[in-house]
Amino acid sequence: MIKRILVGLAGTDYTEVAVRRAAELAQIHGAEITGVTVMDPSTLHTGSVPSGAGSTARELREHRIEVSREHILQAIANFEDTCSKLKIPHQTLREEGNVFRLVTHLARFHDCTIFGLRSVFEYFFEDGDSSTLLIRLMSEGVRPIIATAKTYRPIHKVLLAYSGSMESARTIRRFVQERLWPDISLKIVTFGPREKEAQQRLSEAAEYCKAHGFDSQTQYIKGSPSIGLLQHAVEWDADLIVLGNSTHSLLRRQIFSDTTMHTIKNADRPLFLSH
Repeated sequence: MIKRILVGLAGTDYTEVAVRRAAELAQIHGAEITGVTVMDPSTLHTGSVPSGAGSTARELREHRIEVSREHILQAIANFEDTCSKLKIPHQTLREEGNVFRLVTHLARFHDCTIFGLRSVFEYFFEDGDSSTLLIRLMSEGVRPIIATAKTYRPIHKVLLAYSGSMESARTIRRFVQERLWPDISLKIVTFGPREKEAQQRLSEAAEYCKAHGFDSQTQYIKGSPSIGLLQHAVEWDADLIVLGNSTHSLLRRQIFSDTTMHTIKNADRPLFLSH
């Protein structure tokens, strides 16, 4: 059960879905929501500017800061309007500074954090790869993270990726225990060259889910999960993918598995990320 949700009010195309998802979960669990905006002017992208065009660069910078602030204000207004209409307890935090440090700090006493998959914060303040920030946040213990897609879809069918690692099992346990969406269909998939071992893993995972009141389908898929996981999610029409980091590296705080990296970078549907 969750009681405190942190949602990034990015001011981007993903923000509406993130807020809608947060409101949905807040209503199910009787939770409160903290909406946060973070703008870091030091990371502003102005692109290449010709030599001697300093005034042009300053004007462009000021314009982009103003546009981002307008997006922030609109995101805040929409968030507060949504929560007020649904009578959801909420607060809004408007921050400036290092996104990574601020979000890591705020997430310490929230049960769940929600961001957009392709856009964590403001339009002109992206580092070109929002998945990098998501992975850094996971590495520092911000979990679970629900990364929303651009289009909202109700959560009915959930695909659980299980590699057999402790991290992967821990992610499945957390998802099942928290019962974010009580009435869902589960499917557990695993990959690899050895089917007998894979089927044993699937059986153990399914038994655990059943003990918590969830019946589940299982499927062994021969081959690599890096690409196969997303392909199967599309074929099964999954509404959410549950994914933990399955690397066994001693440097797992810095190195994420190929499957995790590929899925975060290429998914077209929401992810539940933990480890």
